Amino acid sequence: MPQNTDEKNEKLADTGFISEKIKQRPINRKKLLRRTAITFFLAIVFGIVACFTFLLLQPVFSDKLYPEAEPESISLPEESAQDELTPEEMFADDNEIAASEAMSLEATQKDQIDEAIASYQFTALDYAQMMGSLKAVATESSRSMVTVTALSNDTNWFNESFESSGSSSGVIIANNGSYYYIVVPSDAITDAETIRVTFVDGAVASAALSLSDDITGLSVISVRRSALTESTRDKVMTADLGSSNSNSLTGLPVIAVGSPLGIQDSVSYGILTSEKTTLELEDSYYRLLTTDIYGSTHASGALVNLTGQVIGIIDMSHNSDGLENHISAIGITELKALFEDLSNGRNRAYMGIHGATIPADVITREGIPVGAYITQTEMNSPAMMAGIQSGDIITSMNDAEISSYEQLLSKLAQCSPDDVINVTVMRQGPGGYIELELEVTLGSSTHS
Repeated sequence: MPQNTDEKNEKLADTGFISEKIKQRPINRKKLLRRTAITFFLAIVFGIVACFTFLLLQPVFSDKLYPEAEPESISLPEESAQDELTPEEMFADDNEIAASEAMSLEATQKDQIDEAIASYQFTALDYAQMMGSLKAVATESSRSMVTVTALSNDTNWFNESFESSGSSSGVIIANNGSYYYIVVPSDAITDAETIRVTFVDGAVASAALSLSDDITGLSVISVRRSALTESTRDKVMTADLGSSNSNSLTGLPVIAVGSPLGIQDSVSYGILTSEKTTLELEDSYYRLLTTDIYGSTHASGALVNLTGQVIGIIDMSHNSDGLENHISAIGITELKALFEDLSNGRNRAYMGIHGATIPADVITREGIPVGAYITQTEMNSPAMMAGIQSGDIITSMNDAEISSYEQLLSKLAQCSPDDVINVTVMRQGPGGYIELELEVTLGSSTHS
C-alpha cells in the first residue's frame, strides 16, 4: 500500500486506512409521487381558471377591440289613402283590355267565344289546379312562419325536476340585417326561461324578448341572423305586410297559415266575412277580421290574401259567442305602428281610455263639442286617476286641438311612459258643457 512522502522522500503520516466512497442519496418515491401529483393538480386548476377567465373576459375584449355596430331601427311603411285601391281601380286595366279586345273582334268571333265558354265542362282537374295555386301561395307564405317554443323547468309533487314546453306560431315581420323580428302571442312565452325558434327548414335558434304589449297580448322576439346558416337564411323570408284598411276585403278568399287548426304548419282556406268590427281595447283602434274558416280555439299564425300578403295576425280571444272556432285576426294596418315600437324596444305610453269619434251630423244636430268622445276609462288607469270620466270629450292635448278619437291616439303614440300631459275636457253639466283642465301622468302598456 503506498505511503505519503515529502520532497525529501521522507515518510509522512500513514494514510492507508482512509477509504472514501461517494454514496448516492436514496430517492423518496412517496414524496416524489406526492409532488408530481400536486404539480399535475395545480396545472389542471390553472388551466380551468385560465379557461373561465378567457370565457368571461373574451366578450369584453371583443366588444372593446371589435365593437359590434348597433342594429338598425325597424321602420314599417305607413299606409295612406292613396295606397288603397278601389274595386274599380283593381280591375281597371282588365276592363280596358277587355273593351279594346271586344272592339277588335267581329260579331262572329264573339259568338264563337261565348259558345265555347258556355260549352266548356269544368272537371276535377280544374279544381285541382285551382287548389294547387292556393297551395303554392300558402307554401311561399310559410317561409315567413316559425314555431316558437317556450321552455321552463318545473318540479312535480314528488320534487322531481322536469322540463315543460309550449309552442305557438310566429310571424317574421322584419329583418334589419342583424336580427329577425318575430311577432308571437305573449301567453305562448309567459314565464319562459328559454325561447326556441324553429324555422321553415327545421333549423333551431334561441330568441330573446324585445317587448310585450299588454293591450293586444302580442310580443316581439328577436333572433340573431348570425345564429343561422346561410342555407337557412336563403330559405327564410320576411313577411310581406299588406293592408287591412279597405272597404272591399269582405267576401274575398283568404288563407290561414301557421297553426289555424292548433297543429303546426297547418293550412286552411276560406272567405273573409267581416272587417269593420272594432275591438274594445283601451288606447287603440284595432279592427277584427273574421272568416268562415273553422279552426282551433288555440289557433295562431296569420291571415294572408291571394298574393301572399299578411292582412291580419290570428287572435281567437275576441270571438263572439257561437263563433269560438271561426278563425279571426287583428287587422295588420293598425298593428304596424305597434310592431315598429316593440321591435325597436320603444315603450308605449298608457292612458287607459276607450273612445269614439262623433259623426259630424250628430255634432251639428246635438250641439256636441268636436273632439274625442270617451266611452269608458279603465279602472285605476292614469286617465281615471286624473279624473277623466265616461261621457267626457277631450278637445285638446298639450295645447294641440283634438278633433277625433283617432287623432287623440296618434298624439298619445308620440308620448312616452311617465310623461305628464295636459288635456282639455268638455263635460256635460246641468247648464251645458263646461271646460276642465286636467293633468295626466301616463303609464306604460309594454314590458320586457
